Amino acid sequence: MGNAKFYYFARPSSLSYLQTIDLQEGLAELFSEFDIDAQDGVSYTGRRYRTISRVSEIIRIQRDRMAGGEDLASDLNCLQSHLAHGFPTMFSADSDKAYATYLRQPAQAGDTVLYVGPNVFRQFVGNKIVQAGDYLMIESENPAMVYQQVKVESITATATANGTITLSSPIQFDFKSGSIGVRWYRFWPSLKRLVDNLNTNMISNERGFLWSLDVLMSPDYGVYHDFLIPVGATIGDLSEGFIGTAEQPDSPLSESGFCPTDPKTGGGLDSFETEPDLSSPSQVS
Repeated sequence: MGNAKFYYFARPSSLSYLQTIDLQEGLAELFSEFDIDAQDGVSYTGRRYRTISRVSEIIRIQRDRMAGGEDLASDLNCLQSHLAHGFPTMFSADSDKAYATYLRQPAQAGDTVLYVGPNVFRQFVGNKIVQAGDYLMIESENPAMVYQQVKVESITATATANGTITLSSPIQFDFKSGSIGVRWYRFWPSLKRLVDNLNTNMISNERGFLWSLDVLMSPDYGVYHDFLIPVGATIGDLSEGFIGTAEQPDSPLSESGFCPTDPKTGGGLDSFETEPDLSSPSQVS
C-alpha cells in the first residue's frame, strides 16, 4: 500500500515543474458526499418531474499530527497558495492505485466487462494500476452526471495499454455517449478547493510541533474529462468511429492550468520539468 500523495504544477508561474507531496502515511479521515443541483416541477395532476443540472462530489481530506512535521506542513502551505488561485491538484489516498482511464466502448446496464484505455495520468503518477478486489468509480459528464461504484473481478488492461476490466457484478446504468471516466474510487485527478473554504487554513498547529491537515475540495470535471478525450478526437468520436482502434493516442492536458504544456496537442507531455535535484550542481542556479 502506498502513501497518500498530492501531485500538481505550482501556478501561477512562467516555469513550473511537477510537485509531488508525499504525506508519508495513510489518512486519518477521507470522507466524500455528493452535491446535486436539481429542481422539481409539479404538474396540475400532482406528478413530479425532476431536472438535474449538475452532480459533484465534496471530498474531505484529513491527517492528524502528520508524521512529516513542519517540513511537510511547509509543502502543503505552498499547495494551499496554488489552490487559492483556483488551480487544480491530483490526489490519491493510495499512491500505488493512482489509476484513471476512459471507456473505449459504450457500456450499458447488465454489462460485466469494461473496455478501457491505459492510465492517462501515468506521466505524473507512474505506471499505476488497480487489481482484483479494488473499487472503481465510473462517471459520465455533466450535466446530470451518472456515476456508479463497481468492484474489480479481474483485469487485463495495464498502465500503458488498452484492455478489459471484468466486474464482480453487472453495472446498473447506461454509459453510452461522451467521455466516460473510470478511476480508482479514492483517486481524484482534478481537485480544486472550495471558494467558501479559502479563508480556512489547510494546516493547523498544536503546541508548535504537531501539524495537521484538513481540507475540503471538489473535482473540476471539465479538467478531468479534458484529460480523457484522446488527442485529435472530439467527445462525439468517443462514442462512434474512434472507439475500437488498436492503439489510441494519449489524452491531452487540460486547459485549466494543471500543467504548462500545449492542451490541444499534448506537446511536452513526456518532457515536462520534474523537480530539480538540489544535490546536483548542474541544476542549481
